[in-house]
Amino acid sequence: MLKDKTLETIREYKMLSPGDSIVAGVSGGADSTSLLHLLFELKQELGLSFIYVAHLNHMLRKDDADMDQKYVEQLAKKLGLVCLSESQDVAAYAARNKLSLEDAGRRLRYEFYRNVAQKVNANKIALGHTADDSVETFLMRLLRGAGLKGLTGIPPVRGNIVRPLIKTWRKEIDQYIATLKLVPRIDHTNYESKYLRNRVRLKLIPQLKIYNLNIKEILLQTVLLLTEDYLYIETKTKEALADITSGEKDNSLTLDAVKLRELEPPIEGHLIRTAIERVKGNLAELSFSHVHNIIKNIDQTERWELHLPDSIYAVGSRNSLTITKERPQELKKISFYYSLPVPGEVTVKESGIKLSAEIVDNPNAEFDGSSDTAYLDYEEAGRELIVRSRKDGDRFYPLGMKGVKKIQDFFVDQKIPQEERDLVPIVESGGRIIWVAGQRIDERAKVDPKTKKAVKLTLTRI
Repeated sequence: MLKDKTLETIREYKMLSPGDSIVAGVSGGADSTSLLHLLFELKQELGLSFIYVAHLNHMLRKDDADMDQKYVEQLAKKLGLVCLSESQDVAAYAARNKLSLEDAGRRLRYEFYRNVAQKVNANKIALGHTADDSVETFLMRLLRGAGLKGLTGIPPVRGNIVRPLIKTWRKEIDQYIATLKLVPRIDHTNYESKYLRNRVRLKLIPQLKIYNLNIKEILLQTVLLLTEDYLYIETKTKEALADITSGEKDNSLTLDAVKLRELEPPIEGHLIRTAIERVKGNLAELSFSHVHNIIKNIDQTERWELHLPDSIYAVGSRNSLTITKERPQELKKISFYYSLPVPGEVTVKESGIKLSAEIVDNPNAEFDGSSDTAYLDYEEAGRELIVRSRKDGDRFYPLGMKGVKKIQDFFVDQKIPQEERDLVPIVESGGRIIWVAGQRIDERAKVDPKTKKAVKLTLTRI
């Protein structure tokens, strides 16, 4: 019996609890009409407090839509239930928001159900989606292209929305309706081929049955298995997202790119989609290529940005990935120029550092190319140094390397984030770079056995 199967589904997914108040979304069709009757039959057994009926008139089928509304109102009255109905111009809403009629209708329905639930203080919303709907949704998303989340079909439970008929086939609904001797409303648009769902139901699935008569049962099992996998990955993704989120505002989410790169590929991609959904509000029009392009760019040292659907941006650097609604601003050029006497010191406020210079006799220290202290041959350094920001075309001879190298290429090799490069002090003498402060001295200015006097430069962060 369908009543027993529905009760089993409700208990399997823990959809309802004693004391729950339910808003049942009823269109007047066979599925939602069956749902309402089944909930009414199970009310005492489940210990439900109240069942409210909600109907949204889409104003798409003129007189037929009004007849649907009257049918639902009369159905609720016969069962002694309160019916809350409303009319909304779905076609106008779709045009204003550049949506398909299907998408517009779905958005307005869910908003209406939420408003009704809030109005009557109900804690659950029950909808009449069936196993056929889940299979059709799976195939539609497969045809359009979807990730694991999309291929899970219609979830049995999502928040306070429950679907007690999600494992029930449409043929079972028809049999149940017949036993009740009900004549539900028929939406003739369900047979129009201009809608993808109708083409999937009326043309694609019959073709698939040629290869396997049980194709719908097989696809439903696939959906249920994918749902289990998705729920596991979703749990892991939420844990990872909490760990790598370094900043969050109303219109943006910033992730630690170093930690992101360490994640396993399936979690990495799923996490990026989740981050985009949190900022964007949905995943509409987001494709595999969008996520794939972000993953490809994550290893870049240079600052980069990608444009995503609905004016969302992904902005990355070596250390961070930001998903934002705000248009990225170009990095401002930071310039500074100071004289550093030897001995003496200078504060570079732009970089938040202080550089000091002193003369050392008979030096015996060596600069390893990575500390904040440099020992330079006095003959090469001299008594007057210049401390400045980088310039286009800067070149030097890095210690331990053969030949000249552009400062830009050196920064890339050292994995210095683009936004930090203008802050690295360049120390020069006589127009020649002798130290990239805190990074590497010039080969020609190094201390060697013949050096009698050296200049010791010390970088201190303030």
